[in-house]
Amino acid sequence: MTIKAVLFDLDDTLFDYESCHQEATKEIFKEIHKLTKTPLELIPILFEIAQKEVKMQLLWTAASHNKDLYFQKIFEKMNSQMKNKILPKDILYIFDRYWKVFYTTIKRERATTELLKYLKRKGIKTWIVTDSSNYTQLKKLVHLGIDDKIDIMVSSEEAGMDKPHSSPFLLAAHKLEVLTKECIMVGDNIQKDIDGAQRLGMQGIWINRYHKTPKWIHPRYTVETTDELFMLLKKLIH
Repeated sequence: MTIKAVLFDLDDTLFDYESCHQEATKEIFKEIHKLTKTPLELIPILFEIAQKEVKMQLLWTAASHNKDLYFQKIFEKMNSQMKNKILPKDILYIFDRYWKVFYTTIKRERATTELLKYLKRKGIKTWIVTDSSNYTQLKKLVHLGIDDKIDIMVSSEEAGMDKPHSSPFLLAAHKLEVLTKECIMVGDNIQKDIDGAQRLGMQGIWINRYHKTPKWIHPRYTVETTDELFMLLKKLIH
């Protein structure tokens, strides 16, 4: 079957999301410490608790990935215990500061740009299929400087459900006017990206950058770097 489209996850697939997030949260935790006098070592624990609560409340939706909601949840808990309340302007400052640091840290690999250019030359449609809001992910594409190399994006916000639900994948295939078996899905999350896509007949390429061991899911292909991904796609696309 001829491949007509390559679908990409975004975070930790086309760029190192985790490094950006860690750098931004480290800065924000310091700001929260200064603002609230909460012990610095306690703030990451509060963030993790808030994140889990939001994710459980908004399970499988784009909103469950919203960092602003995590910080808001932290401040709600703090305000219930503090005499001097945290004001909305303080919360907005934290939101803005997180993303400013995140976008300052964001970097793209040279291999990513070359890969996307190659797919364009071959006439292969390139789409982002991602779990988050359109606005957040589009801003990342712009800051990465690859927005002109991606045809369009399907987010879980638009699809109504997170991956591995079939909705994001099927919506992408519908918009592309291709069959699922004519698509390759590339992602770092073996359950959400790879298993979800392969169940629909897509070929899955798992980017296993952190050398994880798959348990019950068997990806069609596995690579560890963007360079390896580039070489594999050259073989698969004629």
